[in-house]
Amino acid sequence: MKICWYCGSDIGEQEQYCHVCGHSQSDTSSSPLFGVVDPVTGIWNQKFAEALIGQEANRAVRYHRPLSLLVVELDHAEHVHNELGQAQVNALLAELAEALGRAIRDTDTLGFLESDKSPHFVIILPETDEQGATLAADKIRRSVAAHDFSTGGRWQRITVSCGASTIGAAPVTYNEEGVLNRREYTGNLLREAYYALDHGRSAGTNRTSVGAFHS
Repeated sequence: MKICWYCGSDIGEQEQYCHVCGHSQSDTSSSPLFGVVDPVTGIWNQKFAEALIGQEANRAVRYHRPLSLLVVELDHAEHVHNELGQAQVNALLAELAEALGRAIRDTDTLGFLESDKSPHFVIILPETDEQGATLAADKIRRSVAAHDFSTGGRWQRITVSCGASTIGAAPVTYNEEGVLNRREYTGNLLREAYYALDHGRSAGTNRTSVGAFHS
C-alpha cells in the first residue's frame, strides 16, 4: 500500500489515481478529476461517457452525420476474476485500457462502464458509419489479442468482444425537435450496442457484432 500525496488515503501500489480524491499519483501538479475519471483504469467514467454520447448523438442527428458506439467486453471475465486477486484484476483492466487507447483514433473517446458483472469499456466513434465501426472493432480485437499483458498472470493473452451501434447519416423526415432528448439517445445507443454484444456472444468470443439505432 501507499499513501495518496493529496488526501493521504491508502491506495494500492499500482494505482494510478486515488479512489478517494481522484488525483493522479504520477503527476502531483495535476488538477483533480474526481467525478469524471474511473480510479482503476484512469480513463473517463460512465457519467462522463454518457454525457458525451448524448452530446455527440444530438450533433449527429441534427447535422445528419454518422456516429457509432462500441461496447467492449473482456472475454472469460468470470474466470479471470476467479483466478486473480482484485489488485491483479484492477492492474489488468488498467493495462487493457492502455491497449484500447492505443488502438483507437485521436478523435475517438474511451470510457469505462460500471458493472456488477463483467467489466465493459465504451468507445465513441464520431463520423463513423456501420462499416467503419466494424473495421474499428476488428482492429481493436486484433490489437488486444496480440498484446502480452504483464499484469495478467496466467492471463498474459486475453481477448475482447465488441458490440456496436450506429446512427446513420441519412436525414430524418420528421421534425427533430423534441423527438428524443439527450438521455434517450444515450440509452438507445448503449442498449443497442449491448444487444449486439449479447447476440454475438452466443457464437463465441473474440467477435464483433453490429446493430443499428435508427433515429
